[in-house]
Amino acid sequence: MTVLEALNTSKMFRNEKDKKKNMQKEILIQRSKGEVPRAAVKTDFPCCLIEEGETLDVTFVQKDKKGSINQQTTADPSLLSKRSKPEALVTFWVEKGGGPTVTCLLKSEALRERVRYVCVFAFKGEKVKTALECDGRFNDVIFKDKDCGLSEISTETIHELSMPVEVLDRKSFQVVVISNSQPDSQDDEIHVKTEPNEASDSDAAENIGPSQNPINTEQEKKQDGNTTKSTNPSTRQYVVKPIDKSEEILGILHSQFKELMETLKQREKQENKSLFQIFSEEYHKSVANFSEVRKVKRLMTLSDSVCQIRVGESCEGTGFLLFDRFILTNAHVIGDMFSKTFTAVFGYEGLEAKETKHISVKQVIVYFHGKDDRGRHLDYALLELDSVDEIGEYPELLSCYSPTPPNRGQICIVGHPGEGVKKMDPCFIIERENRLEAANKHASENDHLINVMMEVNSEEKWDFSKYENKFTYDSCFFHGSSGSPVFDADCNLIGIHTGGYKYKYEGPKTWSVMEYGFTL
Repeated sequence: MTVLEALNTSKMFRNEKDKKKNMQKEILIQRSKGEVPRAAVKTDFPCCLIEEGETLDVTFVQKDKKGSINQQTTADPSLLSKRSKPEALVTFWVEKGGGPTVTCLLKSEALRERVRYVCVFAFKGEKVKTALECDGRFNDVIFKDKDCGLSEISTETIHELSMPVEVLDRKSFQVVVISNSQPDSQDDEIHVKTEPNEASDSDAAENIGPSQNPINTEQEKKQDGNTTKSTNPSTRQYVVKPIDKSEEILGILHSQFKELMETLKQREKQENKSLFQIFSEEYHKSVANFSEVRKVKRLMTLSDSVCQIRVGESCEGTGFLLFDRFILTNAHVIGDMFSKTFTAVFGYEGLEAKETKHISVKQVIVYFHGKDDRGRHLDYALLELDSVDEIGEYPELLSCYSPTPPNRGQICIVGHPGEGVKKMDPCFIIERENRLEAANKHASENDHLINVMMEVNSEEKWDFSKYENKFTYDSCFFHGSSGSPVFDADCNLIGIHTGGYKYKYEGPKTWSVMEYGFTL
């Protein structure tokens, strides 16, 4: 049977499917096991490929006019008859996003919003291109307008669409562009003439990606003085030639790589991405504006006015010198501790803390936590310092205040996350109209935590569109950073960093859908 045929044997499923609210909807089916859990399969996916004891997650979603979640497989009828024979089938997983220049890989917008991977089944003997076309969920642009291939997620090895599907079995891939032009002929192979290479045969066997020069599959090889031709029609190798005397450097890099990857993945909250994907998709953006020297200097000056707020030796949050002798922070940083003695610690930028300035808070002047008469959420406290003699040269941040915060673009937060030393985090505003899409993307990239996410969402009733004075972004600033000033790309003070949609803690690590601040 197909998955849908098996589901239809259940009276419970048929009753649910026939409900009025579901009759005009499509069925989204996601797997719980395999190389990529929660990958979407179509309703005609063969049951023989479902693992023993595997649970399928079935959801009813609105139909998409641009493309169905469950395009029918269009393979030759003689092949479809083999759908119940696992020995005749292969499965592989394709990431929905594609490489840097691949957009709208999947036809269905509903599918793009809800899953990260789709699971494809194919018949042994087919080419990759045929399998993807027969699947029906992929846009035609990857077959007609571009010369695309599949990059294996774990190794980044490039497989051309002319390859047999057997090489893909039980592996996960991303669609990437090999070149921007597609040959007119029906032959999917691309032959590029190159000069003979001195690399050994073992070197030639290493596939390292599209940046290297491809060898012509009909390139002449000399063996024992005789000229012969290699006529493998369906493979293209990429050659790397080692740098002389590089073994020591290579050994050092290998020893550091694992720790580097763990640090990058934790910082970028991208547990399932490769090093190439982290740099190509995120790092090129993260320093777009704040890499300008004049802006860095300006932020360094403004950051002097940022302080850590403590009760005794305990860090409660962050604040900043707003004007005169008054510092601004979040009301929830103060909480109900009005009887406590607060201290503002300026210059805490290193563990040795030699240059720190500890100034006592005289009193809480203004405190508000809740909604105002316009329905806006407010969370602020204004604290008066005993003296400002030690910080007289620090700028009053009210002087760089901007009354019209942007709805998009880059921002920079300066504060004390993790109750630690002062740090900066350049990040990007998530536009109001894109918040739900960003939340869905986060959910699909962290689908192993989807149950925890849904539970917290149900309890806290997340609403990303609430409050006109809220702006959202994706930051690594969590505990201890509440009350940090937020600057726009021109170093104007636009708001106060307040919180995030958090749903899981595990040791020092925090999972959060997105973070938010309130306009000043």
